[in-house]
Amino acid sequence: MSLFKFARGPALHWAIVTMAAGSIWRAIHFAFRRSDRDVYWARKGLHVPNQRWHIDSYAMHAGLLIVIFGFSSHILFIGALTGITWPSLPIDIILAAAVVSIASMIAVLIHRLTLSKPSLFSAFDDYFTWTVVFAAMLTGLICYPHVGGGPVIGPYASLLTAHLLAVELLMIWLPFGKLIHVAFMPILQAGIQIRGIVERLTGRLRTD
Repeated sequence: MSLFKFARGPALHWAIVTMAAGSIWRAIHFAFRRSDRDVYWARKGLHVPNQRWHIDSYAMHAGLLIVIFGFSSHILFIGALTGITWPSLPIDIILAAAVVSIASMIAVLIHRLTLSKPSLFSAFDDYFTWTVVFAAMLTGLICYPHVGGGPVIGPYASLLTAHLLAVELLMIWLPFGKLIHVAFMPILQAGIQIRGIVERLTGRLRTD
């Protein structure tokens, strides 16, 4: 079996299984915690304490979301797994978002490395997460057919294989590191809002 077939077959299968099982385990673990439910990794994103770097962090996250959920090939892949599809965005927007996201990731990394004091977000988890996300983004951008209908560098099959393996590593790592905030933070925010509404309603009922 070639490495490309392995990446498209067994590696992808086990990456999906690991991501799903790990996410369920992490959700159960979080749901039954008795304290510190609002854990810092669930709300930090890739936050750094400076307004300019807030902008870089938001640009990075926005670019990632646009690439993941706006690119037609990604939508087809998600549709094959879930049966849910939606219209894709123009490729120019996807490529621009990828470039902005990669540039923002590099800017955030340089900022962290040049801090005079170690940052709260400078542990192995943070750097490894940065590495797997950056590898997936960069290999995806490089292997996309650009000028003349071909990739920037070749061979295409090797680049696509590298992108698939990088994405699969990202999927496997997703549930076990701080990267899980990408999936959990919207759910947590929705839960916080619902809890606030319920508490306000019950408070009114008690005073009436």
